[in-house]
Amino acid sequence: MDNELWFYEPEDRDGYLSNFASYPLYIDGSKWQTSEHYYQAHKFTEQSVITEIQQAPTPDDAFRLSREHQSQMRQDWDSIKRQTMFTVVSEKFRQHPLLAHKLIATGNCIIKEHSHKDAYWGDGGDGKGENHLGKILMEVRSLLKKQLPYKFLHYVETAKLPTPWGTFAMHGFVEPESGKEHLALSYGQWRKDEPVLMRIHSECLTGDALFSMRCDCGFQLQKALQNIVKNGSGVLLYLRQEGRGIGLLNKIRAYQLQDQGADTVEANEQLGFAADLRKYHFCESMLSFLGINEVKLMTNNPRKVKALKKIGINIVERVILQEGHNRHNHFYLSTKADKLGHMFEVPNNGSFSIHEIKKGHEL
Repeated sequence: MDNELWFYEPEDRDGYLSNFASYPLYIDGSKWQTSEHYYQAHKFTEQSVITEIQQAPTPDDAFRLSREHQSQMRQDWDSIKRQTMFTVVSEKFRQHPLLAHKLIATGNCIIKEHSHKDAYWGDGGDGKGENHLGKILMEVRSLLKKQLPYKFLHYVETAKLPTPWGTFAMHGFVEPESGKEHLALSYGQWRKDEPVLMRIHSECLTGDALFSMRCDCGFQLQKALQNIVKNGSGVLLYLRQEGRGIGLLNKIRAYQLQDQGADTVEANEQLGFAADLRKYHFCESMLSFLGINEVKLMTNNPRKVKALKKIGINIVERVILQEGHNRHNHFYLSTKADKLGHMFEVPNNGSFSIHEIKKGHEL
């Protein structure tokens, strides 16, 4: 059925759902190689048996050992086995955010362990089994959707994005309440113990796609992607917040007011908007998916620095991204510096050369 997701072997496409999949976890101070190790060990109260199963080389071995010690199984097992399974499945997804994002991405699909060997945890192979593991996975999915960092954005899918500078992985996300879509572009591999070069870039159709020289957005976008490739790894978060959050058509209205002499802040305010309506809290969802908690941030905008710090991201360095200054956007950039606090210098000597990126202030 189209609305059903079947899983069984851990090597399959959706094998991460299996208790045999190799995702270690810690519960009550003890490390378990897989969910299966934990589940099988907790059938017993004898510590030597628990330890033997816990140290089993593979989940298949853990399963086999529990069968060998079946005569020692705790008497109340039938009454607690479902809660034990719920505990370990919940912990698996709590401790592995990438798996949680993937589970949420299954949407409202009916999840079934398609096992011909098990009609209690699985569907029995004929679809008639009780499928308690699938039901627990759906319960966990429902709970995760309401929790941080997942509730703001839901992961959808990943695909390759070839660019003139290199091939990025394009990860799609959607805001569940508004339906607004956002992207994360990742390049290369980074070590877990090193900060990731990153830019947060808000959508600017006129600058990014139509080559407008009224702003510096398109120039910054291209330079950021180039810098990430040159660095060997990094991430760009592309947020659908056109016109600093006022939308494309209102942005055109603001441009018309700027044509009459208003600056970019005055134009927004004359239309009844704040100077900047963008939000960044949902970046927490994207960064948890990518496994990032330390960054070198390419930005001139102090609001982005504050926003990331607020969600617990450690900014070890701010990298200045000053690109695309020209005679059409000189007043615009001056306004961003004077009224919005952007941390760059705009030349006042008549020079409109494009500046190369340089590493900036330690934060």
